[in-house]
Order: sequence, then C-alpha cells, then structure tokens
Amino acid sequence: MEGIEIRTNMEEAEGKRPQAAYLLFLTAGVFGILSLFESLKGISFSRGIVYPAAALLCLAIWYTYYGSRRAYLILVSGAVVVYGIVIFGMEDVLREQIGYMANCVTGGMSLEPVDVTEAVLLLTELLTFFMAMSEFLIRSHTLLYLMTTLMLLMSPLLGIRVEAGTVLLLALFQISFAVMQTDGGSMWRMPLEGARMQAAPGKSGILAGLLLAGAFLLLFPAVALCAENLYTFVYAVESRVSLTLNRLSGRDSRTVAGGEMSRGNNYQSGTPHLEVETDRRPEETLYLCGFVGNEYTGRGWTDSCDGEVFEAVEKELGWQVYGNGYFSVGNLFDSMYFMMNGYIQDGEGPVWRNLMIRHADHDYSNRYVPYYSQQGGEWDGGFQDGYIFRYYEQKDIKIAWDQTYDEFEIIRDWYLELQNAYADEVQGVYTRVPVQILPQLSALCHNNPQGSLEEITAFILYTLQSNAGYTLTPGRTPLNEDIVEYFLFENGKGYCEHFAAAATLMFRLYGVPARYAAGYMIQPSAFGQQENGKWKAVATDEAAHAWVEIFLEDYGWTPVEVTPAGDGRIRASYPGFDNALFRQLTAQKGWNRAGQELSSGEGDSSGKKGQLPGFSADLEKYEKWLYAIGTFGVYSLCLVPLLLDYRRLRRLKKIETWGSRRVFFRILEMLHFAGILPGYDGTEADFAPRLAEETGVPEEVLFRMQEVVTEAAYGFSEASPEGESCVRKACLLLAEGIYGKLNWNRRLIFRYWKGFF
Repeated sequence: MEGIEIRTNMEEAEGKRPQAAYLLFLTAGVFGILSLFESLKGISFSRGIVYPAAALLCLAIWYTYYGSRRAYLILVSGAVVVYGIVIFGMEDVLREQIGYMANCVTGGMSLEPVDVTEAVLLLTELLTFFMAMSEFLIRSHTLLYLMTTLMLLMSPLLGIRVEAGTVLLLALFQISFAVMQTDGGSMWRMPLEGARMQAAPGKSGILAGLLLAGAFLLLFPAVALCAENLYTFVYAVESRVSLTLNRLSGRDSRTVAGGEMSRGNNYQSGTPHLEVETDRRPEETLYLCGFVGNEYTGRGWTDSCDGEVFEAVEKELGWQVYGNGYFSVGNLFDSMYFMMNGYIQDGEGPVWRNLMIRHADHDYSNRYVPYYSQQGGEWDGGFQDGYIFRYYEQKDIKIAWDQTYDEFEIIRDWYLELQNAYADEVQGVYTRVPVQILPQLSALCHNNPQGSLEEITAFILYTLQSNAGYTLTPGRTPLNEDIVEYFLFENGKGYCEHFAAAATLMFRLYGVPARYAAGYMIQPSAFGQQENGKWKAVATDEAAHAWVEIFLEDYGWTPVEVTPAGDGRIRASYPGFDNALFRQLTAQKGWNRAGQELSSGEGDSSGKKGQLPGFSADLEKYEKWLYAIGTFGVYSLCLVPLLLDYRRLRRLKKIETWGSRRVFFRILEMLHFAGILPGYDGTEADFAPRLAEETGVPEEVLFRMQEVVTEAAYGFSEASPEGESCVRKACLLLAEGIYGKLNWNRRLIFRYWKGFF
C-alpha cells in the first residue's frame, strides 16, 4: 500500500506474538514482589507451589492477551469463578491466614514461621492480574514503579532484609517496562512516501533506562557502605523537623509521662518542664513518677491497675466498709511507708524533706510523685501554683515493725496486714507477661534460671549491659517487630524506654513483681541554692526518664535504674543490692562483658509451628456474604479497565465502516476535546498546516484528508474507497498526535471513555 501503513493495537496484539521479553519482565516483577514478601518475618509458604503457579499465570495472561482478547476475557472471568469457589470452600483457612499476615505486618508473629501458602496463592493471582493489566492494557508503568520502589524503601520499617536477588528482579521489571513504554512502541506505524516512519527506540527512553539501571546498581551498595553517615544525616534532619514542629505546636513544654513507647529516635530540645524546689539539698537521685505501667502490649504499656488490686485487698481484709475515705486501702497504702518510717523509736529519727513541684505549662492534670512520700506539707510563704510532697530518701527508710510508739500500734497492725495482702495480690498481677509476643525473651529467661532476687537482678543487668548500648538515635523499630525483642535481640541500641521495658518484663518472667515507670529523674547536682536558702532545680525534657519499679518488703515500690551511664555500665542499686554485689555475682557465674549469645531456644513461649497466635474471628450472621460480595467487588474493579478497553476497540473497529464525513466529524470532536484549533470547522485554508504544526501529523496527509472530505461534502459523487481509507488513517494518526499532548487524566478520558485512540 502506498502512502500510509497503519497497524492498530488489536491487530498488533492478535496479529503476531509479541516478544517473549514481555513475559520475562512481567514474571520478574511478580517473583520480585513474592521474594520480598517471603522475607517478612513469621511468613512461610511453599515455594514449589507458589512460584510455578505465578509463572503459569503470567504465561496464560501473556498468551491470551496477545493471542485473543476473547480468550483473555474468558481467562479473567474464569479466575473470578475459581476465586469465588475458593473463598467459599476455604473461607476459614484464608481468613485466618490473611489475618495472621496482617498481624505480621503491623506487629507480632509466632516463634516459628506459619505456612500461609493458600492465602499467598490467592494474593498472587490478584497481584499478577493487576500488574499485567497495568503494563499490557493501561500501559501505565508509573503506578507499579512507585509501588515497587515504595516497597523497597519500606522494607526496613517492616523488618525485611532485602536480598540482592530481589533487588535485581525488581530492577529488571522496573527498568524494562519503563524503557519499553518511554520508547513509545507506537500503536500506529507510519511509513510515508516510501520512508518508514516506525517508532524506533527513543533516546529519551534509553537514557531513562540507563539512569534507572545506574540508580539501582549504585543506590543499594552506597547505602550499605555509607549507612552510618547516611543515618546521621537523616537523623539530623529529622531532629530539626521534629523539634521545630514541637516548638510551633507548644508540645515541647508539656510534661509527658505515659506508657506509649516510641518506635523512633528521641530528640530533646532542653525545654523546661518542671521546676522543683526543696528545703534540703538532695543527696540521692530524685525520681518523680508520673506513670506506672500494667500490661505490656508490644507497643507500650497500659495504665496501672492498682485500683483493682486495692479492691481485691479490701475484699480479702474485709475493709470495704471504709469506702473511698481517708482510711481507704488506696490512701493508706500511698502513705504507709512514709508514716511507718516516721513513727519508729530510733532516737531523733529520720527527717523528711519538703518538695514543691511546679509545671512549666501550668497543666496539673497529671502529678509527679516522689517515692516514700506523702502529699501535703507546709511551705514558707505559702504557694499559688504547684503542689507539695513530704518524702524520705531511700537511705533514710528504716522501718522496724516492732519498734513503733505505743499509740501507733493499732495503725501499725493495719499497715502490716495491708502490706502482706498487697504483696500477695501484686504477685499475681504484676508478674503477667504476654509470652506470645515475646517468644525470644521468654525462652531466654526460661533457659537461664536464677535463684535469689539478687541473682535475677544481676543476670538482667548483665544481659542488658552486654547486648545493648545506649543512644538517643537507635533508628526505627520495624512495624512488625516487638519493640523490646527488636531492641534486645537485633538492634542492640536504645534509650531508657527500651532498657526499662526489657528489665520490667525480665523481672516478671522470673516471678518478681515489677512495673514500668516513667516521669523525671533529677540528679542532686542539678539543684542550686537560692537566696531564701532553698534548693531549686529545673527539669527539662532531657530529664524525662523511664525506669523499673520492683516491690520490696518494708519499702514498697522501689525504683531500679537499668539505663547505662556514660561509660556504658549500669549502676543499679536498691536495698540489698549494689554495684559491688553485681560484680561479685557476675564473677561467680562466669559472666563476662564480652557478651552472650541470646538464643531463644525452645523455652515455654508461644508460637508452636502451624498455630496462629493472636488472631481469632467471631463470624457475624451475614459476615460471610459481605466478605464474598466485597471480594467480588474487588475483582469487578479489576475488570473495569478490561471492559473499557474492549469498548474502545469496538469503537475503533467501527471507524472502518464509516464514511469520510462521519470520520471527519469525529476528528473535529477530538480537536474540540483537546482544545486544539478552537473555532475551526475544517474548511479554513490554513486548517491543514495549523493542524500539522499542533499534532505532528504530516501536512500532506492532512491536505489529502481535507480534499477528500470537501469533495464528499460539496462534490457530485461520493468519495472513493481509497479516499475514505485515507481519511480514516488520518483520523488515527491525529488521535495519536493529540493523545501525546494531553496530561495523564485527560489521556484516560480520551482513550478509554471517548474511545478516540
């Protein structure tokens, strides 16, 4: 044929088999995503089933799409039917496995990987059809490029260790389709006047491919080699952004003590939070507790349940009659050790300290309490803002139950009963540990039994000191990792929250009542004497701290410092334990700071192979039907692009039966939609050259089209078959030229809704 040779998309698809490279690149993308998913902790599936099934599905989609659109429709419809049968036949298994996989992404997994082959096969089918439609049908690689890139970038947050093979597979998929689509494998091949104007690979496409290949080949080795410098830079930027946002929002001056643990870094601004004043210079570190944790959730701690403990103690002692008054169990316990310490017959006895606390933000919804204290007291000159405690330092606590004053004996007996009953109750409440989300920590304690409290404390300190270092920028904890287990067994870096949480859980696993506490820690050196003789310190956000409380007889809840000091050593002490005893016990046990291998072992943790911890479903009356309808809805959405494309191709086929005037009217429709040559009706003398300039279609073709249409409209005979064929071909060429000038959203309307191209 002389002049113009045109090959439509359908003719290209059904007329000849495309290169096998398309199949290879699609399969590489599917395999890359599957291997990335396979690296997710807690996930296991049969590679001998999933990968061959994915390859066969890729082959079937590729073969039918480029062989017969009707066969492709049958394939997709058949997949929907099979999917429906599988959903109804294996609903319970799929629901459980999909729920478990979601749990692995958001946090928590079993000790042994769980086989989820059935669910992975189902998701592989969805993934393959989605990728094939995007690349073959819609011909839009951008979404998949962004999706796969985001998956690689998100892999550290999900605890996925990306293998080199995975990167190569995804790189092959990304680069190949990006190059092919940028090269513009044009739907219409245009040789004009003997010179074949086929769309050869574009320089821009080759350049884009080279840039993408270079980025993939250089990015990952560079990140691996310069990780420390890169993280330092990222953390510096993140710190500035975080501090600026906190300062603008006013959050930097708010006192904060809660159970939510951060998965990221701890950036401090030095903003004052508390103003603390005392009448005597402190000789010990002052711990001001504002939060006490009860249950560990994997992401933090729930609030203390002491109210429930006190109710249980009231029932045991038969003290419900006192209600919530001054002699309630809660009020008696809060001041018990302070009161007992003040009524001991021991010469002059210890002297308490008065402590005034003021909040910088003047928000007193949460108060910070010193240990061994009683709220209230006198303050010279009075006060208008803040609150007062009277408290003893730990060294001044010397309770002797048999050395109280006679008039205090009745109250002493009450206190003794209260302490014994409370100790019994907290033994069951504050030793609870969710072993199903802490398999490695549970196994560690189980495989290293200890005897006395001192030995337990020494082992905990040794474990923390040997296997974790202190830093305010430990990086991000992956979303599917437990914060404590990741800190202790993988990252080996953290700050006070991590050390305190790990120690609290280890104490509990050994049967020692312990609580996670948060508030402020103020060193004696922070206090300076004022003109009025009192000692004052300002606690900034740098003094915000977390520690462990353990319950000791005659002391009650006692703080234990487990966060390392500047030299990396932990100097924990409490009555009966100090640093000298720690060194002695570590020497006796043969422990050394070279570090120990933390092995999960078998232990008594959760996570038996094949079981799905932490997931259960209570089916509602119509939930099964809603589940099925929703699933079919997803597949229906996947079919929409195919149906629109089928409708578009049918419209393009109809052009072959149209006359030249109807085709020309379609051309004017396209021009008006695109805003090209507004106001022109095709009769203008400069119509052809202006249109050629706007669309890139050869001017000779457009002049010939204009002549044929004018002759058909105003001549004495209909246009010849050759003339009408020329108009139809010009219409297709103009459609391609106009399509290239539109933005992405108008392209979709132009191509799939209007059916112009």
